[in-house]
Amino acid sequence: MGKTLGYARISTNEGQDIQSQKARLEDLGAVVVFCETGNGSSLNGRDQLEAALRLLEPGDELLALHPDRLARDTGDLLTIAKRIVEKKAILRIHDPAITFDGSDMMGEVLLIVFGLVGSIEKHFIKARQRRGIEAAKLRNVYKGRPSTIDFNRVKELHAEGMRPTDIAREMKIGRASVYRALAA
Repeated sequence: MGKTLGYARISTNEGQDIQSQKARLEDLGAVVVFCETGNGSSLNGRDQLEAALRLLEPGDELLALHPDRLARDTGDLLTIAKRIVEKKAILRIHDPAITFDGSDMMGEVLLIVFGLVGSIEKHFIKARQRRGIEAAKLRNVYKGRPSTIDFNRVKELHAEGMRPTDIAREMKIGRASVYRALAA
């Protein structure tokens, strides 16, 4: 038997604690736990998951506490499982108890079922979010997502003679965002 790598993910730092997941994974035998904060709706930008998958060797195991910690989408969950099996490693999910090594059709069926549960849950989360936004708009208190771009810095750089393309590169933002900031 190889090493057990753990993977823990929380959606946000607000009200969620990744340390409890990490401690539980270590209790279950993970020698290293890869921790990530971010949305489970996509595999994009999941650097810690990618690092864990890259480190897997034949006979190793990737351990997650729940299927939704890996993915909230059936296709993504199966993609992760397939990548693990291609490395001749094993995917183990603690709750519900699922062990997937590619040899048992029931393991794949369970991944599909819990992937669907994650997709349904994602749908309900988005629906609640939309209802909350609509209610806030009706009360005229909705402000939208806060801007992550420093408009003043964009204007300063432009005033110093920097071109929009160079500003975008410097600030690691899109050119359209630069033009939007300059127009504001």
